Amino acid sequence: MHKLCLAAVCAASFITLPAEGQSSDWRSRMDRDALAAGEIYLELQFEGEADGFMRLGWQVEGDEIAIYDRTMWASREIYETMEARIRLADLEPVSVDIRFHQGGQYFETAGTFEPGRVTGSTRLVRPGQPDTLHAIDTGLADGAILRASFFVLTAALPMELGEEVAFSWYAPMGNTTADITLRAVEAVVIETPAGTFNTHRIEQRGGTPANDIFVDRDTGRIVRIDIGGQPMRFVASATD
Repeated sequence: MHKLCLAAVCAASFITLPAEGQSSDWRSRMDRDALAAGEIYLELQFEGEADGFMRLGWQVEGDEIAIYDRTMWASREIYETMEARIRLADLEPVSVDIRFHQGGQYFETAGTFEPGRVTGSTRLVRPGQPDTLHAIDTGLADGAILRASFFVLTAALPMELGEEVAFSWYAPMGNTTADITLRAVEAVVIETPAGTFNTHRIEQRGGTPANDIFVDRDTGRIVRIDIGGQPMRFVASATD
């Protein structure tokens, strides 16, 4: 089964760190204007053809950031909705609710976070069959973030070429954790249905799948995401 949770399957000013260095203070360098509100809308392309979309947005509500995701992969009959809340101060998760449809069945996943742990449940609903319920009770590394929120991080964190940041994430659909690195590897000009962009390519490694995220250097906008090991990408749409 293909699972996206891309949220799939990603600045106003730059603070310079030494090239080839790993930044441990990335939380303090987040662009607060970019954190206040934003939305990523990208066309899903599979084997070079338009086949769905990803819409992931966020806005500050008090001392939290509310995140939503609406992702569809039409030919696979996959549609996912997500609502999550994370802390504004450090992006650590508060709660997450996901409904993931494929064909006639769907999963509902709900989790509540406290320091070092997430608890909740996943329910599988299939027509004509009893529901299947699995409990979630999983330990988390200190400072772990929600998988979907790393797109917010990528959009709001200025990165110089050669810079690398590291963190742990929690992926609710698989109830798994992973150690992640983001690295700004090169400046590249890309073409999308929305036009030409001068970007930094940010590699996300660790976790499955790997992603290459292309961030417009002028606006900080995520304009393309390449999904590792699959003939799939998300690109800025001409209708955006």
